[in-house]
Amino acid sequence: MKKLILFVCTIIGFVVVNAQNYNAGLLLGASISQVDGDGMGGFHFIGPQGGFFINNRISKQSALQGELLFVYKGSGIESKPETDFRVEITASYVDLALYYKYLYSDKVNIKIGLTPSVLISHKETFAGVEQTEYPEYRKMGLLFSVGGEYYFNENWFLSADWNYSLLSLRSGKAMVSDYNALFFRFIWENGEFYNYLKFSLGYKF
Repeated sequence: MKKLILFVCTIIGFVVVNAQNYNAGLLLGASISQVDGDGMGGFHFIGPQGGFFINNRISKQSALQGELLFVYKGSGIESKPETDFRVEITASYVDLALYYKYLYSDKVNIKIGLTPSVLISHKETFAGVEQTEYPEYRKMGLLFSVGGEYYFNENWFLSADWNYSLLSLRSGKAMVSDYNALFFRFIWENGEFYNYLKFSLGYKF
């Protein structure tokens, strides 16, 4: 974690010192997520997320942007009358999103990139009881990210992006028995992958 923070500070410092046209600001919002391969379909987990961003315009219609965000993600059980005994996941991560941005217009930007992710904490519950024995989580992950921004004015904007794990969230052997995940398990050992949307209100300084 200390190495990640040092790396991020070094990159940001380099951009600030060398860039002639950079911007920075804050992001605050929510993530809506599920875990593919856990046998529960649907985006039923909602958690807070937020942090800051910095970007540098590299041409008239393109920019590079970094976002350092604290994100809650996981999986939840769909609300329904009958009891559903399945494992729910609550986890917190620091996401370092690295985007290429296409500046479509003064109001609309499109962004695509990769997001290294560092695990901070995690918890699993089964029928409301916290579990202590489960396959180990990866300390670091990597996600594909794509999204867009809409500016109301020069400072305020809305941001939305979709993120999907390129690595399974666990480093240990899988315990889930969902047949739909067999293909993923064959390639990556187990079939549990974060699939989430982030929605943010942003402010550019």
